[in-house]
Amino acid sequence: MEKNKATNELNKETVPEQQNPGESNHARATSGAAAAFIFLALVFSLAAGGVSFLLFQKLEKTHSEFSRQLENTRSNLSQVSIKVSGEMSAQLAAATDKMARMSSEQQRFQSQVLRQQEATEVLSKKLELSNQQMLQSIKVLFKQKGRERIGWVLAEVEYLLLIANHSLQLKNDVHTAITALQAADSRLLDTGDPGSIEVRTLISDEIQKLKALQQPDFAGMAARLGSIIKVVPELPINYTQVNTKQKIDALIEKKASHDAANLKQASKDFLRELRKLVVVRKLNETPKPLMTPEQQFFLQQNLQLKLETARSALLSNGLSRQGLSGQQDLFNESLLQASQWLQDFFDLQAAQVRQTAAELETLQDMDITFSRPDISGSLKVLRSYQKELAKQQEAKQ
Repeated sequence: MEKNKATNELNKETVPEQQNPGESNHARATSGAAAAFIFLALVFSLAAGGVSFLLFQKLEKTHSEFSRQLENTRSNLSQVSIKVSGEMSAQLAAATDKMARMSSEQQRFQSQVLRQQEATEVLSKKLELSNQQMLQSIKVLFKQKGRERIGWVLAEVEYLLLIANHSLQLKNDVHTAITALQAADSRLLDTGDPGSIEVRTLISDEIQKLKALQQPDFAGMAARLGSIIKVVPELPINYTQVNTKQKIDALIEKKASHDAANLKQASKDFLRELRKLVVVRKLNETPKPLMTPEQQFFLQQNLQLKLETARSALLSNGLSRQGLSGQQDLFNESLLQASQWLQDFFDLQAAQVRQTAAELETLQDMDITFSRPDISGSLKVLRSYQKELAKQQEAKQ
């Protein structure tokens, strides 16, 4: 019944529509336009979905390619690290043996320096004793009855000449030697004795020789080497070992954190970071192996030991009575080896490393040999003159 009623009502509603043909045609046209619009929208939606699906497949393929390349890179880095570690271990063993020999050599030089210092102390004590004896002799000369003034002035000059010779030969004290010679010349000038002209001429020549002498600044050079030794642990080192695996894992984690909407940008970021991680360079020489922290420590210790060897040679040469060419060679070789290590293993882009290298190059150009002139000629002539005066005095008596 209810179905029949609904049918009757529908027939009642359709009867008026059949009675108005214009309105019916308009309704059909509107319905057709709507259907066409819906159909076009559906086609565009399907096309957009297809394009999105193709892009998604392409990104997935790119992702798999990156993963494969990353795995190959990780395998290559592992092989290179194993090979370099083996080569570095062999080189470190050779360097350790060499440094052991150098250490024994340095101990030998230090023992020589100590012996020379002890010999210098003995000579200094003898010099003090000689000075005391000389003063006592001068006092005795003053007490001698009938001794002329020229006699004790010459004795005083002899004492001053002895001080000049001892200061130069035993203490390397050029300034004291010059002062003593000038004082002796002044005392001879006060006497007005024409017989002392030859002695004064020799004294003047000896003073000029000492003034023209270029004495190396042993204390200053040793202080500069000591400053360099202190800053060695602070110098940045090249070829330090880095944890590449941690960097690669961090890149993978960063890429995985991006959602699907930023997948394209994530791939670009990943590729950019990967280029920073792996750098391919054309080298004209064999690449240096990476160093572990333990190897860096031994490198710094070896460099300090090499600089200590140079300083030991410097001080040993300064304490010797004559400049030794062997110490000059050891000094130059030690500084040359230290400079080469700076070039090979330290970061020359750092200002502190460049400054240290320049300082070592300056020290290499310095001559530490020190040849002392002979200033004993005036003393010998003075003593000959004293003997002549003594003979003349005896002849008068």
